Amino acid sequence: MASVERSPRGRPALTWSWLLLCVALQLQLASAAVSTLFINDTNTQISIHLPPDSDDVNFYVSSPDWYQYTAIGFGSTMANSLILVMYSAADTRRVTVSPRFTTGNTEPVFSPSVKLTVHDTSAVRSFDMVVNATCHGCRSWATGSIDAKSTTQPMIFANGPGISLNSDDPAAGIRRHIGYGRFNVDMVRATGAGGIGTPSNATVGAALLADGIYHVNDKAATAHGVIFVIAALIIAPFDSLVAGALSRWPTLHAFSATFYLLFVIGALVPGIIVSREHIATQHFGTGHQVLGLLTVALMGVMFFWGIALAVIRKSAKNRGQDPPEKSRVLSLVHRWVGRLVWLLFIINGGIGLKLAERSHLFLMGYGVLAGGMVVFLLPIYFCVWRYSKHKREKQEEDSHELHNTQSIYNHDY
Repeated sequence: MASVERSPRGRPALTWSWLLLCVALQLQLASAAVSTLFINDTNTQISIHLPPDSDDVNFYVSSPDWYQYTAIGFGSTMANSLILVMYSAADTRRVTVSPRFTTGNTEPVFSPSVKLTVHDTSAVRSFDMVVNATCHGCRSWATGSIDAKSTTQPMIFANGPGISLNSDDPAAGIRRHIGYGRFNVDMVRATGAGGIGTPSNATVGAALLADGIYHVNDKAATAHGVIFVIAALIIAPFDSLVAGALSRWPTLHAFSATFYLLFVIGALVPGIIVSREHIATQHFGTGHQVLGLLTVALMGVMFFWGIALAVIRKSAKNRGQDPPEKSRVLSLVHRWVGRLVWLLFIINGGIGLKLAERSHLFLMGYGVLAGGMVVFLLPIYFCVWRYSKHKREKQEEDSHELHNTQSIYNHDY
């Protein structure tokens, strides 16, 4: 049996050999030409390496796969930066890396002119998305550059929301990030041979800026949705009931209709703000936006239509006359177009949720809520309609009897 040589203190020499090997490896990693930032809050690693005598940039990124995407950018702001967006591919095992540019604070646009090589070690595994890739000729671009001699090269990063993308398309649409930050990278340290593609939870040659990580709450989008739901599913049916059941007090309908319109405008304003933040919606050409704007415009027309009707009726009453016959037709148009506006608002709410890429469960919940509201209100509307019809028939009958009575007394014998 082979004997194991022992040190004077009784420890095997083999143990010391392994310790020396580990120390040597750590020293090699510490002196490797790579700068690494590890972000504890998002469990994200970003490593940068600049190979000598080349314009290429090697990068290694590891981040939890529950983010829709992880992105890094060379520059201090989104505008004019080269941004590399990474998300899981269609098979949920590979990774799609998309080079993009942006001119402002909107989602960046894919640039096919930027060439990338995604190495075989890139994959989605163990709940992490790992990217090991090379961006060819990426040290300068039309609107910026990387300073290889800088010890504080500005960079940015971002993480997308927890919504699956799973796409092979490098131009796939992405949602607004939920967190982002800025950091500096020592490019002098990152320049040299090797050193990329190693997992690490330590920051070396990089520094997260003092302002840290910004967590984004899409308050405008939330306000748009919440105010709209209140307007469409609560205020609109209430206004309709007031107009039908309390028609003898038109002032109440005037107040409820004004309140309804103000809520719709209150939902419209944050919707416009959100639309300007995204490439797909900043030209207001999506179905949700077109239908929404047309419906709001139609609602505005009906609002002033109702005011005109009220003026006509009041003018006739002041003269001691019945409203003209045409006012009844105008009233029918006002009533039915108002109902159409409400229906369009409900439909457009579902279209808006789909545009926002909400989950199927969320869409189903909205559908159940809207459908439940309609089912609840139908018998009430039926009772109001029956009451109004009975009242109208009685008024016509009384008017007819009055006319006959006047004819008898005015008869010339």
